[in-house]
Amino acid sequence: MSECTDDSIYRDGEAGAPPSDVVNDLSEKISRASPKWIKSLYGSGHKTAVKKIRSALEKENGRLVDIPSAPRKRSDIITGVIKVIDVILKMSADGGKTRHVVDCHRMELQHWDTEGGCSSPAMAIEATGPSFQVPFKNFATVGSTLGYTNAATVFDVRADGDTNDDEPHIEGLSEVEAMGVYAKEILVQQPNRRFVRMMLITETRFRIIQFDREGALYSPLVNYHGSGLNTFIRAILSLCSTSERILGLDTSVQWTISKGRKVSGTITTFDRKSKKSKTYNLKSVLPSFTRRDIHGRGTVCWHVTDPDTGRELLIKDAWIWEDNGDRKEEYYYLEKAESVPGIMEMVEYEDRQGQPYGEIDYFRPSAANYEAKAAQYQNRIFRRIVVVKYGGDIEKFKSQLEFMCALRDSIKTHFLLFDWYRILHRDISSTNILLGLPGAREGYRGILIDMDHATEIPYYPSSGFICGGAVGTRLFQAYYVLKGSGLHNYRPIHDYLDDLESFFYVMYILMHQYFGVGKSQSVGFMEEWGSDDTEVSAAAKRKLLDSPELDLDDVPEFWSQPCKDALVEFHKFVGDMVRKKEAFVGDMTKSWDVGAMEALHDDRDNHYARVFGPFDRAIDALKPKSQPLRNVPPLPSRLRSKRALDEDEKKKDGKAKAKRVCRD
Repeated sequence: MSECTDDSIYRDGEAGAPPSDVVNDLSEKISRASPKWIKSLYGSGHKTAVKKIRSALEKENGRLVDIPSAPRKRSDIITGVIKVIDVILKMSADGGKTRHVVDCHRMELQHWDTEGGCSSPAMAIEATGPSFQVPFKNFATVGSTLGYTNAATVFDVRADGDTNDDEPHIEGLSEVEAMGVYAKEILVQQPNRRFVRMMLITETRFRIIQFDREGALYSPLVNYHGSGLNTFIRAILSLCSTSERILGLDTSVQWTISKGRKVSGTITTFDRKSKKSKTYNLKSVLPSFTRRDIHGRGTVCWHVTDPDTGRELLIKDAWIWEDNGDRKEEYYYLEKAESVPGIMEMVEYEDRQGQPYGEIDYFRPSAANYEAKAAQYQNRIFRRIVVVKYGGDIEKFKSQLEFMCALRDSIKTHFLLFDWYRILHRDISSTNILLGLPGAREGYRGILIDMDHATEIPYYPSSGFICGGAVGTRLFQAYYVLKGSGLHNYRPIHDYLDDLESFFYVMYILMHQYFGVGKSQSVGFMEEWGSDDTEVSAAAKRKLLDSPELDLDDVPEFWSQPCKDALVEFHKFVGDMVRKKEAFVGDMTKSWDVGAMEALHDDRDNHYARVFGPFDRAIDALKPKSQPLRNVPPLPSRLRSKRALDEDEKKKDGKAKAKRVCRD
């Protein structure tokens, strides 16, 4: 979104087209609430404050005089609304000390990780407090201390003629998508945000838009002059609240602020199992990972230390769909598989089901407050796990040997998970394989993480499976996972062979990407492999698997022959398995022989052995060989004869020196 021009209100009242990623993210996830929602949010409370504020605002025939009834320019509305909000803030309990309104329609508020990206809401509430900090120097607009890092909320402005509720599927959606740009940045740059509420305002009406991990919800337009003024005042007080919980922030994550910047922080957990809380120290004031989507799990990872032991740990926060009985949560699998070598070790977990602000249902209205045609949403629950901090992603390998050992051990972990507990990972990717801790022994040199999509597989499954669709990370998804997406009656279940195929793609991609330790290059085939179109991705991967011989011309010279040999053998195995499945599954449009799939799965041990063999040979070839001992004279005996001692005495005067014998 570009900076607004400020001429005709009908020109500068239109926001630029939102980026496609925001539109796609919110697709079919935008709902329209009934008028009851606004009343349920802002229909009562603050009675004394509302009375004082109402009397302080200038009105004429019930209309706020500061806001022009016939504005010539968008900035006329902005100027008037700012005057009104400023009065409300100064009359609030805080007196405007930690919240103040800023005209930012000509500012460029920087986006977090988009090079040169910025956007310009009409107004924002600049906030101070333990969850807010002034933007980094290169993120700040000249002469301003406002950014998405310290915006309690933002407002957008349109003319009455540019918005209506007659065609809400057009007007409402476009407004939500436009403001989704701001919401996305607030959720990313304030990583302890649960939800964001914003206001769209015209010269006579306003609507509230809420963004959370199930998409967006917007209200009908409400007239804020006359009888609607009390609701408007309450809405402003709530959007500017000094309570971070009311704003939608998770106060279990807190920072110490110095000169406007976060300098240290803590996370307090509550283990539902032990009924105990514990506070961990943040290693960095910024999270180590943040998912940038609005809709979804909203995963945020924090690098922390245990104040009692000094142990480095990782805390993972995510919004998980409420369990409908078909699947279990990540902490369930980590607890069950804690004895498996190479599985991520869990220290504790927190489940906020039934807790205030712990579920999407808590800050969404009841079904009665939605329009009949509102988009369906699933309740999500906030869950937090604390796990051991391992090395970086496998891409951070320091040698070919470390790379091969990490990949081999993570495959062994995958085998044991399935062999011992019938747990299938289903999301094998380069970011879900970590390097083990320094000096890790065999079995722990690669750590398999992220069990969000894991499931327990019954013996001899046949076809259609719960969680329909292509599960996993697109770039690494297996051929039949992609081809079966959208099919339900005859698609084969996601099985261990699909995950082994994903391991192959991890190896193949990284051996093409990396031409040295820490040195990577762009790879052309990844665009098709990562395509949003499952057919495009499947076709590109199938072309590779059907190649009779793997073409190694594009593998950088950095990679030694043992690694290339292992890649060739892995390619042959994966191609064989896909063709064997195809022989009885066909095009998945009609019934196929389930017994043939069972027979294929019966050979599981041999399948894994075919994978381990090439890795073990490559690792053996890459290991440094021990140096043979040099030919040296034998060490003298510690028991000296009397004659030898006498000889030594005779040589003292000649200052004869004994030779030092060393062994390498």
